[in-house]
Amino acid sequence: MRLRLPILAIVLLWFVTDRELLLIAPAVRRIQFAAASDLEARYVDPAQAPRLAAYLRQRPPEWVTLAPLLAARLSVELPFPVGYNWSAQELSPVNNATPPPPTAAELSADQQDHFGIGPITTTADTATIPLRRFGLLENAEAPIAQAFATVRSAPSLVFDLRNCKDAVPGTALLWASYLFPEQIYWATLQYRGFTEEYWTLPKVAGPRYNGPVTVLVSARTSGACQGFAYSLQALGRARVIGETAPGLFSARRQVTEHFWLQLPEAKPSDGPYRKPPSDPPAKPGYTAGSSINSNGPAAPESPANPPRR
Repeated sequence: MRLRLPILAIVLLWFVTDRELLLIAPAVRRIQFAAASDLEARYVDPAQAPRLAAYLRQRPPEWVTLAPLLAARLSVELPFPVGYNWSAQELSPVNNATPPPPTAAELSADQQDHFGIGPITTTADTATIPLRRFGLLENAEAPIAQAFATVRSAPSLVFDLRNCKDAVPGTALLWASYLFPEQIYWATLQYRGFTEEYWTLPKVAGPRYNGPVTVLVSARTSGACQGFAYSLQALGRARVIGETAPGLFSARRQVTEHFWLQLPEAKPSDGPYRKPPSDPPAKPGYTAGSSINSNGPAAPESPANPPRR
């Protein structure tokens, strides 16, 4: 019995440290330095990035702490959330901008979560679509078409995004495509050193909605959910009601095997006007050749009524 207790203690200690759950000072410092490097490279405000990165590198690490507590403290100290995943399943490759394709397990979990769509309610005056997030694009076409079939006759439509986060930008564009009669310019986003221009889809699988639209937001609305509300308002297609948001487009970035940042990576930009592509992409997203450097080419002549804000 005396021998078993030390062995159990060692196994338990290995279990929690292997998952970055119980942290000592060197592990805390490693996490802070990894977050600082990613922040320095990708934070949308190049003037603020060095200051925030320096703060993380100079921050005295706790001698010992639990990972969720460290994430909570950093979320208070930094102007964006920091989180901890118990499992090592990565939301995006560590320090890599290109996310991997969804796994079968992720697709199944997305379906079990009803693709982020809450119960749709209808009254004589309006229909409300609550969204916890925009689900995976690979799953999205059928449930979104069904949602718009449900609300097609409603006099007005409300998107409740007050608890919407962790959204997939391409899926947000698919939702937006149902709210316009044709393909239109959606937004130009300014990243660090380059821009990307986005357009809605020219065709959708279900009925488009032409009535008035209201979007409810809160301080919890983030990522592509926030961008969805911002662009609909900027294009004059929706009225946005709720708490003021910073207008930044954020993405969840994995910085260690278990820690992530909800890092603001882009902001709206008045990029050069472009005509709709002659061969539009099959899925919503930025058009071919639309990534340009921040000193992009001179804008071509705009038509009398360009489809933008």
